[in-house]
Amino acid sequence: MAPPTPRGGHPPRPSFSKARTSGAGPAGVRPAPARVDGTALQKQTQWLARATDAERSGDSVEAELCRQYAEHWFRVSRGQD
Repeated sequence: MAPPTPRGGHPPRPSFSKARTSGAGPAGVRPAPARVDGTALQKQTQWLARATDAERSGDSVEAELCRQYAEHWFRVSRGQD
């Protein structure tokens, strides 16, 4: 005998959405980068400095992320973005 099905004759759909967590995020998830103020060229310089600091501390992933932000602000300053 088959298990009973809800009205409509269709079994319930599975939920593939991520479960919400309360409090701190899961381990390994990076927080949003801190806001950098100034002109586009100042922001580029600040992101490059952050990349250098991250590289010195051994965090190559963070360094690359900062370089990507710096490249974005370089393009913004040139009107290419």
